[in-house]
Amino acid sequence: MRNVFIILTLLVSLCSTVHAAQPNTATNSSSEQSTALNTQYENLLAYYFAAARTDESDVIEQFVHGGIPINSINIKGYTALMIATYHGNKNSVNTLLQLGANACLEDNRGNTALMAAIFRGEFSIAKTLVSQQCDTEHQNKAGQTAQQFAETFGQQKIIALLNQVKK
Repeated sequence: MRNVFIILTLLVSLCSTVHAAQPNTATNSSSEQSTALNTQYENLLAYYFAAARTDESDVIEQFVHGGIPINSINIKGYTALMIATYHGNKNSVNTLLQLGANACLEDNRGNTALMAAIFRGEFSIAKTLVSQQCDTEHQNKAGQTAQQFAETFGQQKIIALLNQVKK
């Protein structure tokens, strides 16, 4: 219930800012209005990513149904799916995938959600992500594939899983 209140408060605040940004308002310049809207939107995204980090699937659903683009990225290029994966939040990962999150997107370093699962040793999440039909031969900006990532981090179960997918 607290989460719903927070989201509603943020949305009302955003709507108030939009209303205040109407052309008839002589007190605010266009750039100030735009800055205020961007700040409000960035705050909403921060809460969206926090929900992914803390495994609050119901809040994620509310954000997506409220209009937040599911594949939004933060400054590092992380999506909510990548964040949920990195923190081992299987419920949020499943929710995001069911809502249409793209498991194949890359962060600023070219890493995918699958690579985050490999790095963190999250086998069950890696298994879910492998089933999303992303290119397992994709290379990040360091030239590593998911298989090489798994070898680097000693993830034998994931190496076996990736070998099964290749067959």
